[in-house]
Amino acid sequence: MSNPHFSKHFLKRLKPNRLRSHWRASITLSLGAALWIGTPAQLAAQDQQAPESAPHVAWDWLKRGQISANVRYRFEAFERDGAPFTAPAYAPTLRLALGYETPAFHGFSVFAQGEAVVVTGSADYSDTTLPSQNMPNRPAIFDPRSLEMSQGFVQWSHSLDHKNAQLRVGRQEITLNDSRFLGVSFWRQVHGSFDSVKLDADLPHNFSFTYAFINRFNREVGYDATDGQPAMHTDMINLAWRKPDQVNASLYSLLLDYRSPDQFSLSTQTYGVRANGPYKFSPDWSVIYTAEFAKQRNYGTNPNRVDVNYYLGELGPGWRGLELKAGYALLGGRSNTDELTTPLAPPRNGWTDLFFNDPSGGGGNGLEARYLSATSPLPRLGSTVGTLIYYDYHSDFPRVHYGSELDLAMAHKFTRTGNRLEIGWRFGRYWADRLFTNALRGSVYTSFTL
Repeated sequence: MSNPHFSKHFLKRLKPNRLRSHWRASITLSLGAALWIGTPAQLAAQDQQAPESAPHVAWDWLKRGQISANVRYRFEAFERDGAPFTAPAYAPTLRLALGYETPAFHGFSVFAQGEAVVVTGSADYSDTTLPSQNMPNRPAIFDPRSLEMSQGFVQWSHSLDHKNAQLRVGRQEITLNDSRFLGVSFWRQVHGSFDSVKLDADLPHNFSFTYAFINRFNREVGYDATDGQPAMHTDMINLAWRKPDQVNASLYSLLLDYRSPDQFSLSTQTYGVRANGPYKFSPDWSVIYTAEFAKQRNYGTNPNRVDVNYYLGELGPGWRGLELKAGYALLGGRSNTDELTTPLAPPRNGWTDLFFNDPSGGGGNGLEARYLSATSPLPRLGSTVGTLIYYDYHSDFPRVHYGSELDLAMAHKFTRTGNRLEIGWRFGRYWADRLFTNALRGSVYTSFTL
C-alpha cells in the first residue's frame, strides 16, 4: 500500500541519554567561465551577475530531486471477549509522510523522510507500550501518535558492466525476503526503520548479495514507547539467486544481539534457506510455491538455551491474477524460553494480530499454522483485488488446538490517478479454543501515494 520510501518518524525529540543519528550532507558547487577580453563596463556587468548565478544553479539542481509523499486515513476497530476486555477499541488515525531525495552527485545522494501520525478522534484504544495510553479494559492497537524522522540516509551507488552496487548509511527500511525474520510493517501507521549500514551488490550469474549492520530498531510502537528503540549489534547477510519466472533462492543469516538487559532473552542466531516462485508455464498459468527452513539458537547476551526450527511450505496454482494456496508454517517452541522469536519482524499469521509473537499458553508452546488462501481480481470491479484466508492454529509441543481465524480484505486502486489513490477494508474473526478469547477486528482506509 505504501512505498518503502514513505516510512517513519518526522522530527525526533531530543532527550538525555538517547543515541541520536544526525545525517548531514555537504554539497560544493564550482562555477567557471572562459577568460575573455572586454571593456571595463562589460567586465563590471559580468561581476555583478556572477554572484546571482550560483543560487539559481543550486536551485535548478535541487529541483531535479525526487519528492515522495503518503497520506493514509484509517479507522480500525477491535473487540475481544472475556476479561479484562469490557469495551471495544476504536482507533481513527491519519498518517502523513513526506520525503525528498537529492539528485546524485558523483554517485552520492541524500534521502530524508518525516512521518506524523495524528489521532483524529477519541483515542479509545490501548497501547500497552505507552503508560499514558495503557487501557487494560480495551484491546491493543499499536498506532500511537508520532512525529519523527522516519528515514534519513546517505546513499552511494555505482554501476559497472551492468552490475549495480549500493551503500546506504543512516536510518532506513530493510526487508529480508518475506519479512518473517526482519522487516517493517507497512500496514501499521508507524512503519518502523533501522539505524544501520546496508550494502547491496549484484554478482555474476544472477546472484546478489546483501549485508546490513543494525545498531538500533525504531519499532512501530513509536519512540515514546518503553521499548520503542532498542539498541543492538545485529548482522544480516543474504545471498540470493534468481531465475526469472521460475525460482528465487536465498541463503541467509541473522545474528541478533541486544544491548539492553530487558531484551537479552531475544538475542538469537538464525540461519536459513528459502526458495519460492512463481514458476510460470505460460503468460496465464503458473505454480505458486514456497519452501523454507531455518534453525534458530541462542546468541550473544541471551542467558537461555534456544534450539528451535522454522518451516514454511506453500503450494497452489496461479491463473490470470488468481492465486490459490495451501500453506503450512511451524514456529518451533518447547517452553516459554525455548521458542522461535522474531522481534525484528511485523505481525504475521492472521490479521487479528493475536499471534504477534510465537505463543506459550493454553497448555502448549510454539505455533503451527495451517491455512488456505485465495487472492484474485474481482470481475467487473476494475482494479479491485479480494483476499480470503482461513487459518487453523495448533501448538508445537505438546500439541494443543489454539483456535481458528478467517480473514477477508478488499482493495481498489483508481487507475485514473496512476494507482496512487487506494481505498479498502480488512476484516479478521478469531474463534478461540484453548488460547485467547473470541476476537473481531476490522478497518476501513484510504491512501494516496505520490
